[in-house]
Amino acid sequence: MYQLDSRNLGPQNCYFQKVISKDDITLEVRKSSAAFLPMDKEKSKNLKVKALTANQRSTRDAGKQHVIPLDFKDNDFQIDLSKIDIHEGDTLVFHQAQRKQPNFAVRGTIGKTNFDSSSLTDQAVYTHAFGLAGRYEWADANGSGIGGVVNVVNETADGRKGAERIMKSLENGVLVHIVGKKVSPAEVTISTGQTVFFAVEETAGITITDVNLLPKKARAK
Repeated sequence: MYQLDSRNLGPQNCYFQKVISKDDITLEVRKSSAAFLPMDKEKSKNLKVKALTANQRSTRDAGKQHVIPLDFKDNDFQIDLSKIDIHEGDTLVFHQAQRKQPNFAVRGTIGKTNFDSSSLTDQAVYTHAFGLAGRYEWADANGSGIGGVVNVVNETADGRKGAERIMKSLENGVLVHIVGKKVSPAEVTISTGQTVFFAVEETAGITITDVNLLPKKARAK
């Protein structure tokens, strides 16, 4: 259920989407099994984006993160944007920690620009926490040919200091930066329980998917 696949967001994942303009946002959160369907105008939500003043640009942080609360009821995800005060340069964060809820997907527009957790394009980040040791080869399910490897190893905790070292490492994520078809680094090694952040820019729409879930023709070349 919690396999490495950006098309299928669950408790081990987060999806970040940066807002790089002051255009209004329309978005919808739905079950991942229905991610391929067009947006439902009746269920989608709108969010007004505020422009930064000259003074705000000089004093404000690079951008704030806004966690979007997700509540699954009536066989669908409900989202409440009423308390979200967002400015250009901020980031929307989608995550649900309830293991009894179905996995989800996010789709929307910022002005005329589309964003989609199941087809990552620009200014998006997909995260996955790896709970089991092993070698994870990933590729783009849409067939771009890009891909990489995540090696997950069990660290040995030798005494109290060793345990503290491992706990500290779990607080730090590892970044994989994808620009167009360039993946850097293409292979990383982490400890069991650590999170990898896949940051995506300037792509035609990709996924981060375990190759075991893909037909051979869609795997990295």
